[in-house]
Amino acid sequence: MTEDTFTKEVGFVVNAKGYLLSLDGLPRARINDILIDDEKNRAIVVSLDDDLVTALLLDDVNPKAGDRYTLSENNLEYSLGDYLFGRIINVFGEAIDGKGSFPKQNAQLTFESVAPGVSARKEISEQFETGISAIDILYPVGKGQRQLLFGPTSSGKTTFLRDIIINQKGKDIICIYAGIGKSAAFIERFAESIFSKGAAPYTVIMAALSEEQSSVSSIAPTIALFLAEHFCRKGKEVLLILDDLGTHAKYMREIALLMGQIPGRQSYPGDVFYQHAHLLELAGNFNEKYGDSSITLLPLIETDIENFTDLIPTNLMSMTDGHLFFSPELRSEGYYPSVAIDRSVTRVGRQTQTKLQRELSTQVMMLFAEFRKQQEYSRFGTNLSAKTKDTLRKGELILELLKQNPYENLPREVQIPLLSLVFTRFLEKRERPFLAKNKKAIIDALLNDSRLQDIRKMTHDQTMSLENFIKEYDSKSEIIDSVCQR
Repeated sequence: MTEDTFTKEVGFVVNAKGYLLSLDGLPRARINDILIDDEKNRAIVVSLDDDLVTALLLDDVNPKAGDRYTLSENNLEYSLGDYLFGRIINVFGEAIDGKGSFPKQNAQLTFESVAPGVSARKEISEQFETGISAIDILYPVGKGQRQLLFGPTSSGKTTFLRDIIINQKGKDIICIYAGIGKSAAFIERFAESIFSKGAAPYTVIMAALSEEQSSVSSIAPTIALFLAEHFCRKGKEVLLILDDLGTHAKYMREIALLMGQIPGRQSYPGDVFYQHAHLLELAGNFNEKYGDSSITLLPLIETDIENFTDLIPTNLMSMTDGHLFFSPELRSEGYYPSVAIDRSVTRVGRQTQTKLQRELSTQVMMLFAEFRKQQEYSRFGTNLSAKTKDTLRKGELILELLKQNPYENLPREVQIPLLSLVFTRFLEKRERPFLAKNKKAIIDALLNDSRLQDIRKMTHDQTMSLENFIKEYDSKSEIIDSVCQR
């Protein structure tokens, strides 16, 4: 049989249920092959039976019995290049932002990428700086880490993602945001919020819209990782955001039920965990064999109110290197980022921190834990000791120091001395209202005052201990004090 004969193999629709097709013919079809009809509408093969081929429509059409489909010669092809930055594309790599099309396709999409093995990876040793103190100090993320973000609706996740992308400006990091099952209006708002702040030169937004076929959203994470791998193999550090895998799991469940598969727990298909694990495994920190770069992955999942024990969230927790829980209660109280300190964790990020960062993180976490405990006791209205009152005072100061404004980017040189203030003589007798009033002036001084330059340099010292840093910092207290309002 010639190659020309193969490419023109024909299958005929036997049955169509929504976007699910059963076809007769196509004896050489394989899983993930692309089929096209006479009008160039696409479908993807998802199952092979003895007599029939099952495929999912990727275009919004209404096929009928007898319609003809043939195997696509080149499957899905992409146009890849720097011209993708600052653009909104769909799952097929086509521009949907009205700014013109891309050059001719130059890469073929591979659906079944094999994750690089141990020989292609190296230890996660460099911190991915978000510009947000609560993350960089308490729950650091390393380049190549997979950190799950989850929480209920309106808990501050989108604002957090927006700021992380904006804060990568000037850091030679590629950002890819994949919106799965999002509305066109949401994608437009999100794109405007980051592009207007200068993120366009290094950011690509890929959207699988809610009004498209469920099958389009089902392949969106795979294609997002295909894009990330492309830039990673070229030596670029990549941040990939999958928003969100909970929605993706629901689409997978819908497709499995439509296909008549035996439902598992909560009606999800049995292979949904394999699908997610297979995707997340593609991220990591790679050696020279694979571009000497990394893919840092932030998968999201939206949970019910204050509930993260459902099937999909718990399984994603087991697949990732840590998680951040976003609380709607904290957000309603005005905290940003609204990350619940006592319900979040990072498993590999601390190894990327300096000694000073690790010791500061430990002290802050210990103080916060004691603060929460004493806060519970104080609600009973008992007489409080001087030590307990001091713990409560310091805990309030820590909460104020961890708060940031949206769009605010704090570098390490500011994060460390700012959080260290609670352990210095400067705040020894002062309360939270004083700090709230003067916090901006203190940050400006830490950023710009030349008299604090040596303190800023210490924050990069790999051997500097918190004890020695505080001793040096105490000698500079009068400089910080001089910028505060009287």
